[in-house]
Amino acid sequence: MSLRVTLTEAVEGAKVPVQTPSGGVSLTVPPGSNSGDVLKLRGKGVQVKPAAGDLLVKLIVVLPEGVDSELRAFVKKWAGRDYQVRR
Repeated sequence: MSLRVTLTEAVEGAKVPVQTPSGGVSLTVPPGSNSGDVLKLRGKGVQVKPAAGDLLVKLIVVLPEGVDSELRAFVKKWAGRDYQVRR
């Protein structure tokens, strides 16, 4: 399943609610998570006898709509840092 998370949740880490086939649980998103990261909820997937399988959760980091001046200023400041995004 895919789970949309905020930029803040991805950068700082968070506990977010997730609906699974067996009910709601809290998923811990580790600090520094990226879009495309896959987290595993053991035993929370589809019921397969004798036990439930694992549920894989793919994170999608969603930027806020309507970027404001404060976010733009932060991104401009951050732009000077060097990191690889295209490998």
